[in-house]
Amino acid sequence: MPSMRRGSAQIRRSSLAMPAAASTPQPFLGKRALIRSLEKHLTAEDTTRLLALALEDAGLDDVPSGREEFEAFVREAMLPSLLPLLRLDQVHDLVRRTLGGEDGLHPPPIGRLGGAGAVAPRTTERPRVVVVEARSTRRLDLARALVRDGFDVEVVATAPEVLQVEPYHALVMALDEAGERAAAQLAAAGTRAGLVTYDDPSAKGAIRRVIANWPSDRVSIVARTAHSSVLGARVRIVLG
Repeated sequence: MPSMRRGSAQIRRSSLAMPAAASTPQPFLGKRALIRSLEKHLTAEDTTRLLALALEDAGLDDVPSGREEFEAFVREAMLPSLLPLLRLDQVHDLVRRTLGGEDGLHPPPIGRLGGAGAVAPRTTERPRVVVVEARSTRRLDLARALVRDGFDVEVVATAPEVLQVEPYHALVMALDEAGERAAAQLAAAGTRAGLVTYDDPSAKGAIRRVIANWPSDRVSIVARTAHSSVLGARVRIVLG
């Protein structure tokens, strides 16, 4: 049965949703293929939650059953939510399994990789933020909140992964042992990214050392339990 829209709601475009041109023919499997592909990279609980949120954002009651509507839903409602949560190779895998193509899925990097995050440009391009968060539920909440606050976001689970992601303008990361090591490597590479870290009594020494060695003064400290809106405000501060 065709899916029903609530009122006249339309799927909203996002700056993260880039056209995914089909490079090879792909049998149309619709919702079944989408759920299988999501569960390949997310838990069943996260898959259900993410799909429900995407449907709500798109104003739909169910995943569209027609090919064109389904492809639009994946590109314009699912991908903006997935890009902050999954590595690019995982996003490419999902697109191959659902749409058959993987071109143009990610916004172009801003600045050079060696800079580990260029200064936010004075253009209409959205600032790119990387968040380190081990808990999957908080990863999803932070990613959605920051995207809605006007940022392009990538969320990784561990601090070492920060060293492998594309250039970014701001980094949100706890300065535990692994975080301090990653921060030291970024500082040694001359990063120009702003840093937001969490106030943690057990990490006060690490916080002092990182602030002392960070290549710029664009560092801010926020409570670990701070609301996502507060976190977004601190990110804007370090973007200068």
